[in-house]
Amino acid sequence: MFVYSLCPGSVRGSQIDDVLRLPTTAEIKKMADTIRCGKEDKYADRLPKRLCYILRYGAVKEGLTVHEGGYVDIKDVMSVGMMRHHSEPEVLAEVETSLSHRKTLRFERKDEVGRTLVRAQFGRNFESSPFHEGTQVRSLLQTTLEYITDNLQDYDLQDFPDEFLLSKMISQLKRKKKLNSKNFKALLVPALEHLDVSQDVCLTQSMLKTMWSNCPNLRKLHKLESVSLAACKHVTDKGVRSMIKYGANLQELNLSFIRTFSDSAIVDLVCNCERLRHLDIYDVTLGKESRAVIIEAARQRGVKVVLKGILESDPDVTLENPSMMLPNFGKTW
Repeated sequence: MFVYSLCPGSVRGSQIDDVLRLPTTAEIKKMADTIRCGKEDKYADRLPKRLCYILRYGAVKEGLTVHEGGYVDIKDVMSVGMMRHHSEPEVLAEVETSLSHRKTLRFERKDEVGRTLVRAQFGRNFESSPFHEGTQVRSLLQTTLEYITDNLQDYDLQDFPDEFLLSKMISQLKRKKKLNSKNFKALLVPALEHLDVSQDVCLTQSMLKTMWSNCPNLRKLHKLESVSLAACKHVTDKGVRSMIKYGANLQELNLSFIRTFSDSAIVDLVCNCERLRHLDIYDVTLGKESRAVIIEAARQRGVKVVLKGILESDPDVTLENPSMMLPNFGKTW
């Protein structure tokens, strides 16, 4: 801190030169570097989140072209306003090195003639733009869906035939964190054949029963072979055992980021879900004895289990890449 004013009697003799001394060029440069580094660190911390937003959810919403496989041209990525603090080499370096909490690569790069494409390895679920192309005018579809989802209890959708629009309404309510039990039940109708219930959907035992009874295509499960319940905080032992009972064709199940069921429910799942082949419980904490039972049961039944630390201890019962069961990993979008 540099002082430029003097109080009478506060400074004597040689002290006056020190008080009045202006900062040197080297000191100014040091201060500027400190400020710049602070800003760079702040923006560097935000870069992975910004890339995740664009390459998993926001590309279409931001007006970018999404190519086959979920790839986006790096030039288009750099055109988004939130990327103005980052350089293209910096972004590409992040694409090539950024690791998820599972220690796997978040993004992927593909070089073609004249362009470089990038994509998220998993979790792609692009949101459509609510506006007419090139304008800030909301589309009639978006306006209508918002009105209906805000007033769901005024509508009887049991005979509504369009699964696409039903799925759009479910996704919209999830984004707004308004997909409570009442709203969810209103949208569980016969037309639904596919259902994304990840990310903290209130999936209680009662809700599962409603799914089986109201949605015949889900109840028969002839298409429901892969289910992600990741981060559904309301899944309990009863919910897990209900999946064993009704999920006759269930082959892939993701229960990561859940802490609301017991070890015994997972043991039952691995031992008794007849067609189960892949189970993702990466973040689930298990007791030592339960862990050993699950690993041995998985080995005997040919089930691949994704669980933290299992690749080192029991590589024969797990996947080499713990992110392979996450949505879209290595698949064409």
